[in-house]
Amino acid sequence: MGMPNSVLSLNSSPRAIFTSLLDKDRIRIFQYIRTLVPHYSDAEDVYQHVSLTLWKKFEEFDRDRDFFPWACGIAFYTARNHYRGVRHDRLYFDQDLLETMSRKREQHLSNYNSRIDYLHECLSSLTSSDQKLLRDAVFEKRSIAEIAIKTEKSIQTLYNRMSFLRRELAECISRKLRNEQ
Repeated sequence: MGMPNSVLSLNSSPRAIFTSLLDKDRIRIFQYIRTLVPHYSDAEDVYQHVSLTLWKKFEEFDRDRDFFPWACGIAFYTARNHYRGVRHDRLYFDQDLLETMSRKREQHLSNYNSRIDYLHECLSSLTSSDQKLLRDAVFEKRSIAEIAIKTEKSIQTLYNRMSFLRRELAECISRKLRNEQ
């Protein structure tokens, strides 16, 4: 897959390249770590160690490959080392479960950008009133009761519509992902 040209130029310093790549994938990397490390504060600590390790090993990164899987590999081993350190005072995942969760989450997050693009496409295919309902409820964080008063619709009608729209969007994204393969 390699690095996108829009992110990097040949004249960019290694630090600028690294910062750009990490910034682009930081949410996905943290989500991946959260799959492996359920305690939020521990996941933050692991993320910090991962970020430092990524920087220290950045010279070893093959720039013709995708950054995210490489970062996940480092995150996996960092999380595993974290569990070795806390094994004695907490419940922890066994090695096989940790590896299975790691693989599944990396696969799931690898198509994150495609899912976001497809979400935008699917949203644009909705009617303007459905788009407004979602914008008000999700992005503007208005309560359904507030929207009901404004639109003169019942609360239950709006909850039903929101449920329908969520299912429709999820199905639309899934269809597009299947067609991609």
